Amino acid sequence: MARKLSRASHPRLRSGLRSSDIAAGLAVATAGGFVCATSVGSGLAAPASSREVAAWLLTLLGYAGFVVGGIALIRADLLTHTLPNQTVAAVALWTAGALSIASVALGEWAALGAAWGAAIATLAVAFVCWWATAGALGGGDAKLLPIAVFATVWAAGAGAVPLSVGLFLMLLAGAFGLAGLVALIRRRREFAAGPAIFCAAIGGVALAPVLAV
Repeated sequence: MARKLSRASHPRLRSGLRSSDIAAGLAVATAGGFVCATSVGSGLAAPASSREVAAWLLTLLGYAGFVVGGIALIRADLLTHTLPNQTVAAVALWTAGALSIASVALGEWAALGAAWGAAIATLAVAFVCWWATAGALGGGDAKLLPIAVFATVWAAGAGAVPLSVGLFLMLLAGAFGLAGLVALIRRRREFAAGPAIFCAAIGGVALAPVLAV
């Protein structure tokens, strides 16, 4: 969905991160991760054992990395209409890794399986859409979608997979619609999909406590 431009014209975007981006991302992610960790019914609300404390901290770190990396990806996508593979891979490994270890520490195998299952299914669907639309859905967008769904479904828990996926799709459709409207007003034929995907995921994670009730 995004046109690829030459990286040579934007040499400063290899990492995509500045100190201000990291500081803002950590602040937002810490607050969001705290709400998620203390609200989602996954045993993290009142950490008592060392395992629960470790899982609580891993949850914060996982979502902090997701937000910080997301800020870098949004910035790169808006300026170059590309999502750097290295940044997408780093966000995916950090987020999925930290949240998976948190689930293992708590023995939340059902929630972990649900998140991974949803992410794998999303990857398959995204790949088909990328192949069938001949690039209308960018390759970077197809790679970002699975980790966005993983973060959303993990926050909601195994008992709310259909609701969390449905919520993500609804938020994604709204974000795409808004981005398309802005592009139309600015008389552009294309828009960056990365910010829409990331914002839909953040909205899904923020509303996860409601779905988990």
